Amino acid sequence: MLIKRVSAYAAVYLLWGGSYLAVRLVVQVIPPMLAASIRYILSGLILLLLSLVIRGNTLPSRSQVLNSVLSGIAMFAFGYAVVFWAEIHLTSWLVAVLISTTSLWTYLGECLILRTNYLRARVLLPLLMGMAGMPFLVGATFHRGQMLSAIAAGAVLAAAFVWSAGTLTLKAIELPSSPLQTAGLQLTSSGLLLLAISRALHEGAHLPSIGQMFSYQPLLGMTYLVLGGSVVGFTAFHWLLSHEPASLVSTAAYVNPIVAMMLGIGLVHERCSPMQIVGAATILASVILVWRAQRIPTESNGRKDIANTTAFRPYLDEDDALPNTIYSRGSTYSQ
Repeated sequence: MLIKRVSAYAAVYLLWGGSYLAVRLVVQVIPPMLAASIRYILSGLILLLLSLVIRGNTLPSRSQVLNSVLSGIAMFAFGYAVVFWAEIHLTSWLVAVLISTTSLWTYLGECLILRTNYLRARVLLPLLMGMAGMPFLVGATFHRGQMLSAIAAGAVLAAAFVWSAGTLTLKAIELPSSPLQTAGLQLTSSGLLLLAISRALHEGAHLPSIGQMFSYQPLLGMTYLVLGGSVVGFTAFHWLLSHEPASLVSTAAYVNPIVAMMLGIGLVHERCSPMQIVGAATILASVILVWRAQRIPTESNGRKDIANTTAFRPYLDEDDALPNTIYSRGSTYSQ
């Protein structure tokens, strides 16, 4: 069990953290919308196959399929797909840090819109600190005169906001009982839409030669994203939710950007300015402090503390309930 636990945490921390660098490797060769569509279609089909063959789940209803398709299009096609385009103009680690603000937007949505959480005084300061760190990241690109990079940074923040809005919406809709089915339907539907968008943008006219398309760099990156980031990473994440406290599993949201920074700066020597480092440190500290502030205090009945899993609204089967934890059974991962 210890080996399984360590392996699962390593998969969630390292594979998801490294997915941002893998995206950069792919979009340097393949146009972004086409690259995203390939990743999502392949990942979605594999997860659907696993859900039907290995897990032996029953088929979802028509309404569950429709809800999965619409939520997938909103969260992946209009949310996370922006990451592929943004990494043409931004470093992978910077995108990872900006995406980590998803947990902040989701928490605010719970407090101000759904009213399923409370805006505590001890959370307000870390939230403001996180907001204050964003201009350091985006402002550094303005300082260097890179207007397009600044626009890309703003687009990633908007994508994080869209993802959070989708996460909140999932609380009100019915989804398949199997998390693999939900993820498979979401990824496949969004991938097909992105394929149509790629065609509409005439990305085919910018395709490299066959030799470049199937060179080691895009093949390595795409294989990593499909098998590592989606299939192995998601399976490990769901296994951890069934065997570990939610407070520990949700730390992936804070470890992933750190892993992305280490890989981007250490392996491929991505640029970073002192201003960007200050902004990144401020945002990551804010996310971690918000998570810590949401820890539910032990009740008089002696039950253990379990964190509110705002950062990752996990897929959970009906028999995977986590006591004292506020979660949305249908939401998905962002890596």
